[in-house]
Amino acid sequence: MEISFLLTNAEGNILEVADRKITSEILAQSCGKLTIKTCIPIINVTALWQAGEYSVPRMKLPWSLESPCGVSFSFPLLLFLDQKYRVRYAVGLTNGIDDSHWSCKMNQEQCCFEITFDIAIDPETVPFEIFFESSDRSIVDVLQEYRSKILPEVPVFPIGAWDPVYCTWYAVHASLTETYLNTHAEEAVKLGFGTFIVDDGWCYDEAKRVTPETLPDWYRDIGDWKYSECKLPNLKSVVQYAQKLGLNYMFWVAPFFVGRRSILNNHISEFLTGLLREGFRIYDPADENINSITAQSILTIFRTMGLDGLKIDFIDSVSPDTERPRCRKVKNYLEYLVGKMREIKPDVLIEFRQRYATFVNVGIATAFRAGDVPFDYMENFSRCVQLRLILGDNIPIHADPVYFNNQESEEAVGRHMIASLVGVPMLSMELTSISLKHKNVIRNYLSFYKKHQSTLNHGHWNFDLRNGFPVTVSCCKDDETIIILSDATAFQRILESCSGNVIVLNMSPDNICFEGKTFDAEGIIHHNGIIPPGGRGEILINQRSDRL
Repeated sequence: MEISFLLTNAEGNILEVADRKITSEILAQSCGKLTIKTCIPIINVTALWQAGEYSVPRMKLPWSLESPCGVSFSFPLLLFLDQKYRVRYAVGLTNGIDDSHWSCKMNQEQCCFEITFDIAIDPETVPFEIFFESSDRSIVDVLQEYRSKILPEVPVFPIGAWDPVYCTWYAVHASLTETYLNTHAEEAVKLGFGTFIVDDGWCYDEAKRVTPETLPDWYRDIGDWKYSECKLPNLKSVVQYAQKLGLNYMFWVAPFFVGRRSILNNHISEFLTGLLREGFRIYDPADENINSITAQSILTIFRTMGLDGLKIDFIDSVSPDTERPRCRKVKNYLEYLVGKMREIKPDVLIEFRQRYATFVNVGIATAFRAGDVPFDYMENFSRCVQLRLILGDNIPIHADPVYFNNQESEEAVGRHMIASLVGVPMLSMELTSISLKHKNVIRNYLSFYKKHQSTLNHGHWNFDLRNGFPVTVSCCKDDETIIILSDATAFQRILESCSGNVIVLNMSPDNICFEGKTFDAEGIIHHNGIIPPGGRGEILINQRSDRL
């Protein structure tokens, strides 16, 4: 079946498109918007992948699905997969900046999916392509080809972007105290963390935890970006103390949030969101005056506190909209804010969240973190894999903070930590209350991460995906292969293709028989020839040895 594309402008006029190239001539005729339509035959297609999902897709075909995308959320690409997660068809646009919207609707009579892309065209829009492929290639290879058209070279990231992270959020929410911050900076260093993120709660006086009672008005004081002199009067000294211990120090901000009790709220007459949600609304980033106020407030706190970076949250709250385009305004704002921070500190650390992990933002952020999944190491694992699929190798992916019940077994905590190794490990626990054994597990896997950073950070990642979940994940560099197993039955199959130094991390609930050295979750050597759940095994293939 031949695949064709119908291109129309905002007035409904058909435009000629050759070789799937959206040229400057076509852009000039767009009248501010282009619509691209095609049909994809449903032949050996069992799943749909798209970047806006948090996790690897399960084997299910939608009747109808649609999503906005742009700088602030996702990007316009759909992959139609067979049961082995190989790409049958790929269709998308190589413009990841402008506000766009795609829809996918099943046509039973014609046995196809009807695909529509709408994209807002700005005077700054440059020519782009309709990306299409009909193949039997792996999802990793096809995404790499698409990515290379938008991000031909991966930038060099600051060393600190690869450091394990301690985050305050799950552990304490907004109930921050200076004693907590100082104590946990000390504990974080002892365990092996290199970065400390003070999440929401530093910029208002109220000490609170997220509960059904507090959540409806949670963000009511957000927007002015001044530290709480009441709750944290010596915050600058707290920052300096942690930095002397060797930690990078970062604050959380949500630049487009305006709390109903903030001073900023009195300066704004028009919002993108009319109704209050959790005590806040989103201001319109087309308002350059408010942009200037928020950017200067954030830059002032960054400069006066001597911070090493920021966690910039909720950029996706400015949803792409082809009728009211704001993505370029968001991009300009972020480039200005981060550019000014880099003038102050060239190796500044900038963490973005999963929803706006896009190729366009790779040049702005220095790390991209998986979406919130407290307690759920399996979903954390899958979300990190999704981010790896999107962004590829050599880009800092941060796991969502490991968070678990203090009554958990060491094996379960080991599985939490193994899941986080698909990215840069992150943790958010009350460190003064967890057990010594739990600390040993955390310390063990942070030590493992640091020892094998060359492979984990700069190796090539591969994924065996089965029915909506990564069964095995492997990372290879030079003669070292690190394998993470979520299903113990896949062990022999993947080991047969390995050589050199091979390390197997057991994230499954089952024991794995193993010929090499084995360790439990705390890093203690086993002598019974099994890798226990939460543990690891090490072997030199082809020259059986006890030593890597």
